[in-house]
Amino acid sequence: MTDKSVPSGGDDASNIMALLERVAGLMDSVQTTQKRMEERQLNLESTVKNIQTDVVKLTSDHANTSSTVDRLLEKTRKVSRHVKDVRVRVENQNVRVKKVEATQGDLLAKNKFKVVIYQVGNVSVTPAVFHL
Repeated sequence: MTDKSVPSGGDDASNIMALLERVAGLMDSVQTTQKRMEERQLNLESTVKNIQTDVVKLTSDHANTSSTVDRLLEKTRKVSRHVKDVRVRVENQNVRVKKVEATQGDLLAKNKFKVVIYQVGNVSVTPAVFHL
């Protein structure tokens, strides 16, 4: 009886060589894959750094824009307040003008109208009165 389960010495060596070649091929493949993964990792890190830099710039630009908008809004509020103040003064002046016009009409109707002209000198204000 011959035991066929035990291979001869030549077959063992060739099987081991074939196995070692397969292991070497797998290791080369793993190293190549690892190298590509490292390159991708470096590219990703570079991309992340660029994105972080862009985000920092964007944040800075946003802060500057926000500050500018706040200043513009404050100026707009001031202008709006000034416009309201001017509107009130103009309305008050219109009321005074209407009163003066009414008084002038009454005086003209009574024929007792005086014209007062103020002359401004270096020292004092002197009125000149003319009767009509």
